[in-house]
Amino acid sequence: MPWYTALFSFQGRLNRQGFWIGFGINFAFLFIFANFILNPTAFSWISILPLLLSAYSLAAVITKRLHDRNRSGKALLMVLVPILCYLCSSGTDGTMAWLLGIFMPVFIGTMLLLEWGVFAGNPEANQYGSNGKPVRFR
Repeated sequence: MPWYTALFSFQGRLNRQGFWIGFGINFAFLFIFANFILNPTAFSWISILPLLLSAYSLAAVITKRLHDRNRSGKALLMVLVPILCYLCSSGTDGTMAWLLGIFMPVFIGTMLLLEWGVFAGNPEANQYGSNGKPVRFR
């Protein structure tokens, strides 16, 4: 699968190697923009564009990885659970604030990362296509 299809299309399947390559490309993209291109002391609305581009790309990579695991792309909505836990923690105190604000987002995020990046995909063809493809840069 060509790199631009792997990063920006929601169709098809992506194997574990392709998932980690896409994840790494998005991480490197945001790291370079945050540390070398954007001014970290001045906020402008144009600085949100790299974040939105990377969020779109990550959503496409994760959706294709979910397809390889024979799951619908709607399962990507599970990402909202740790975010909601973190937002709910601001209304609590003590141990509950720690559980909702730190422990649960880290735990759920780790489980999602294991589901997406470690477990093997479905070897048979499914409704999303044939076997998961790696990323090609040529």
